[in-house]
Amino acid sequence: MVRCALLPGLLANGVRIRRDLDLSGTRLSGAHQISASTSKRATVWLCESDIGGRLLCVDTVIDTDGERSIQADRMHTGGAIRLIHQFEASGEVRLIGARIGGSLDLTGAEIEPALAAELALDLAESVVEGSVFLIADASGRGPAIRGRIDMGGARITGQLLLRNACLEARGAVPTGSSAYSRLSAAGTALSAPRLSVGAEVTLEDSCQVNGGIDLSTSELGSLSISHGCSLLAPGRTALDLTNAALQSTFVIGDQVSVQGTVRLSGARVHGNVCLQGAILSAPEDESLIAAQGVTVDGEVQLQELVATGGDLGFRAATIGSVIDAADARLHNGSGYTLNLHQANVRGSVRLVGCFESTGVVVLNRATIEGRLVCTQGSFDCPAPSERNQHGHAIEAISATIRGGMDLGWNGAPTPSVDFTNARTSFLADDPAAWPPAIAVSGFTYDRFEQPQGRSLGRAVWDHAARSAWLERQVPYDASPYEQAARVFRQHGYTDGAKAMLIAQRRRARRYLSGRWSVPRRMIDAAYSTTVGYGYRPGRVLWLLALLLVLVTGSLLIHGPQAAMRASNSGTIYTTQGPLRPQSAARASAPDSPGASPGGTLVGACGFGQVRCFNPFLYAIDTVIPLVSLGQRSTWYPDAHAPYGTLMQWWLDTATVLGWLLSSIFVLSLASLARSM
Repeated sequence: MVRCALLPGLLANGVRIRRDLDLSGTRLSGAHQISASTSKRATVWLCESDIGGRLLCVDTVIDTDGERSIQADRMHTGGAIRLIHQFEASGEVRLIGARIGGSLDLTGAEIEPALAAELALDLAESVVEGSVFLIADASGRGPAIRGRIDMGGARITGQLLLRNACLEARGAVPTGSSAYSRLSAAGTALSAPRLSVGAEVTLEDSCQVNGGIDLSTSELGSLSISHGCSLLAPGRTALDLTNAALQSTFVIGDQVSVQGTVRLSGARVHGNVCLQGAILSAPEDESLIAAQGVTVDGEVQLQELVATGGDLGFRAATIGSVIDAADARLHNGSGYTLNLHQANVRGSVRLVGCFESTGVVVLNRATIEGRLVCTQGSFDCPAPSERNQHGHAIEAISATIRGGMDLGWNGAPTPSVDFTNARTSFLADDPAAWPPAIAVSGFTYDRFEQPQGRSLGRAVWDHAARSAWLERQVPYDASPYEQAARVFRQHGYTDGAKAMLIAQRRRARRYLSGRWSVPRRMIDAAYSTTVGYGYRPGRVLWLLALLLVLVTGSLLIHGPQAAMRASNSGTIYTTQGPLRPQSAARASAPDSPGASPGGTLVGACGFGQVRCFNPFLYAIDTVIPLVSLGQRSTWYPDAHAPYGTLMQWWLDTATVLGWLLSSIFVLSLASLARSM
């Protein structure tokens, strides 16, 4: 035990102490350079010392004139090291490679190197058999470490607890300053790559870190940053867990402010990732969460998260359960907001409630085993950008959503969405609530459903609404119409399926171009009007019926009917009887065998010499091809009679029209049979 009001230093390299070394209440000053270090001076030297008990520095003040307050490389203690209460050090505390048999307690300690660029606490490659505490003392004084903490390669059997602590980075370690220290970028408050912590790493009660935390390739029980804490490294990496392994959860709690990037690339989290209610801003390289290739066995909880100025990047991530972003607010101008490119999500993706995305949500080539739920979500992209050249609010190119899409968003996403080549089991949406421009080429689904919280009735199967929906696609492609028609047909809506295919052909007409585009459009319009591109063959029957009525009506008129003639054995007949000179007609007695008492010839057909004229049967014989009732072959219009020439043209025209309409009907039936 050493207790002295003032001590000029302590040179005890290699010392062997069976019990405690107690420097409590001591004020040490001075700086000494010995052979253990040729470049740095320290006030207390305990390198390779062996202390059987504890190292106690309660209320100890080390006011060094050199670079280090304590240098105790490879020191071994049988008990704890306690630098607590009013412990103050104006230089680095260096415990590289130390073996601590108990805990390392820094309750209420203050370490502030005089030189801004120096380390404050160096625990690289050390082994702590207990826990490491940086917590406030009974008076409420929290520990303050103003300078870098280096814990690279350290192993802590218990927990690493920071409560009401203040860690402040003050600069980079100069090159060549230490063979054991990891040279980190400027702004790192805690540099601990390859750190191993058996229990949890916890930041609690207004713990503030001004600078980054580097836990890359570490093995931790869990990591929790609780309400009231803050990580402040604007424009840099705030928390680095690259390739780290967490045996339990990773939590950034409610109202925790993180300025900078949280890196999880290649990390393995055996529990949940929870950022519920966190506030993320000021990222490095526009990425608030850089989690490329992360593996999370549980859920990713982003409820009520506020993210500004960057994206939540889970590219190629593997998520064991749901991604829940209910009520989250993600704002990144025209850039990415949530990036799940090539991610594999074994649960659902929930962008629901008051969810807001200002930018683009990226789901390209993602595989989602559950559902994509956008109920009441709001999606907006202000303008195109370098990353989002088309300015889409949602991109889901070649995405696979096995559980279905519920797109009951709050208002149409603006200005557009892209579901090119996406696949899903069902599509629950309001066809009228899509943006003005959509890309759905190759988008496949099995059925339509009602979106959550809405009752659209039969509107989800309204082929007119679906046609209007597909009218919004840019650029035009026929496959979305065929996909919708296939779904309508499979669920028994055959009329809707035909309507979708007709709508596709009508829209395709607008894109006809080239030298013969005008006549091709006219022919296409006629084909659409007559038989609906073969899907409405019944329309031809109505046209044929109309033509039959017109021809029949024309033959019932006295003038055109009087121009009709028939001949047999040199005798020419009109529809009233044999054609004879007028004098012969007058000479005929009213009671002659060929006349009726009223003077009308009863032998109009020559008593069977020719087939009697019937206007309706003649119309059928004229209009419908392959049907011969003997009328057209018997009767013909006389060009020398009044109306004769007109009737020739009219009946020949009716024959051609009838042949065309009948041919279209037959061809449309054949085409329909092939399409079915």
